[in-house]
Amino acid sequence: MADTAATATNRTWQPVTLGTGHGRNSVIWHYDRVDQPARWKKAGRVLVPHLFHPLVPKSFITRVFDVMEANANITFVAPTEHAARMRDFVQEREAQMRQEAARFDVPPDDGMHASPAAKSARARAAKPPANIWLGVTVNDQWTAKTRIPALLETPAATRVVVCEPLTGPVDLDPFLTERRDVTHPDADAPQDAVVDDMVRHGDQWHRTERLHWVIAGGGFGLNARPLHPQWARDIRDACEQHSVPFYFTQHGDYVTASVVDDPAFGGGRAYDDPLHGGRSSASLRERGPSRTFRSGPWRAMEPGDRTRHTWMLDKDTIAVRVGRKSAGRELDGRLHDGVPYSSTATMPSAEAAATH
Repeated sequence: MADTAATATNRTWQPVTLGTGHGRNSVIWHYDRVDQPARWKKAGRVLVPHLFHPLVPKSFITRVFDVMEANANITFVAPTEHAARMRDFVQEREAQMRQEAARFDVPPDDGMHASPAAKSARARAAKPPANIWLGVTVNDQWTAKTRIPALLETPAATRVVVCEPLTGPVDLDPFLTERRDVTHPDADAPQDAVVDDMVRHGDQWHRTERLHWVIAGGGFGLNARPLHPQWARDIRDACEQHSVPFYFTQHGDYVTASVVDDPAFGGGRAYDDPLHGGRSSASLRERGPSRTFRSGPWRAMEPGDRTRHTWMLDKDTIAVRVGRKSAGRELDGRLHDGVPYSSTATMPSAEAAATH
């Protein structure tokens, strides 16, 4: 995630890294990196990965948050797959900020009620820091359904959903819809009830919290799965419908091609090959009577079938591994670089973003 989502940010800050010795269960937190933002002259949007990993001490996360708040000129983007831990931590932190502000209102009034410290504490308690953007990573519909509700319950000025590496379709519409009609006044929930992050007011449900930015892209590497462009289109279209900025990072290692009937090829199906050029057969050879492939018949590839360089996604679409650079980041012939406005972060040009 950090390598791909970084195309939507200007740099990466890693006070927490995943260890190399024991896989994803090995985590290192770096005290020597915590104060790095104070020394940056230019930063823009900064990606902060792995911050809410279960093995990172809460005291260390608190220290990182203190540094992020102290550097209000930098926008920090912190997505995580550990949505519940992020929600619980941030809810507790915001509650502590409200308690800190409330102590200035306790008698006796010795002049502290109107002091600069009191005003600062009340302003901080009123809303989360504008420069800390919190998010979740999702890969398919299941991870979306389990993580996005926790994100919507997380106090944040800007909420981000990072759909990468995208391995299946994701319907974001239920999480993006701002208003929905009450289905039946007598059978529905009562007035002012809150269900699935929506509150009932009269004949409509109104969303209590919203998403502000959606990033999507495919994966790369040895075990990368292909991205079907329709999955990205569906997310893009939902974002456009609900006026949520959409950023497409990359296709990953694969691009797709249309498979059509062609009797000139084995199996009777072929596609325009983006890797080798010309036409290629969308077919597999099965084992023959001698239990070898050499003696077996050819058959058309079916959804889920794979070869060394291809992966059949559906009846009419094949994914071909061409490499991350060749696959690029254009979706339907154009770049998608939507970003929420922030006074603390400069938006990169499409040309600059494409070079990451």
